[in-house]
Amino acid sequence: MMYLCFAGINDTALNKTWCQALQYCSQNHTDFNSSGAVGIINNTSFWIALDTWEWQDNGCSSFREWGLKNPFPAECTRVDSNEIGLARITEHGCDSEANTFCANGTVRIKVIQNPLTWEEAYDYCNEHHSRLLWIRDEYDQKAVEQWLNYTVEEGNFWIGLRQSRVFGFWIWTSDTTVGFSKWKDGKMPQLPMSEHCGVFDNTDWEWHDFNCSEQLPFLCEEDIVYIKK
Repeated sequence: MMYLCFAGINDTALNKTWCQALQYCSQNHTDFNSSGAVGIINNTSFWIALDTWEWQDNGCSSFREWGLKNPFPAECTRVDSNEIGLARITEHGCDSEANTFCANGTVRIKVIQNPLTWEEAYDYCNEHHSRLLWIRDEYDQKAVEQWLNYTVEEGNFWIGLRQSRVFGFWIWTSDTTVGFSKWKDGKMPQLPMSEHCGVFDNTDWEWHDFNCSEQLPFLCEEDIVYIKK
């Protein structure tokens, strides 16, 4: 989907979700005003503004994995697991009871199931989101565990973790050295026997070294932007 920034500027080479378009326009042009819909100009679709659902904190997220339609429309939603354990949004009355998910932090996790090499995944996340995911502390680690537990099946996922082939230390794609870590068996992979890219294994919730040329699904992170009322 292409999009228009509020100033009337269009970037026909870029295809983004509505929230990605909002993020781009906020950083590069005059902001959108509200939430998203689609307009048509010369048989081309552009994001403009309007949506019937919004997040309570005005954060912009294009996550809309809806479950079965509620025959009795409601004003609030909850996340339910379907028959294979994947999370779906369902409508419910605001006075109904459910467990609570709390939001924390300034980024959201984006799971990309299309397998790519580590370098390709790095480029994809930079172009379509913000960056390959990096895990700053134990709270980030727990958040990734919880999200993957409800959204994807078991497997390895590239994260923004790589090893210096010269010095052997591990760094994130932001050129930040690894502080908190969750390596398998508590042992950081060492040269010369290690592979040079890192994966998150949601079978055991640990990090592993992996051959960078292998094709795997991967985890991006996306900076959260907010809708201006």
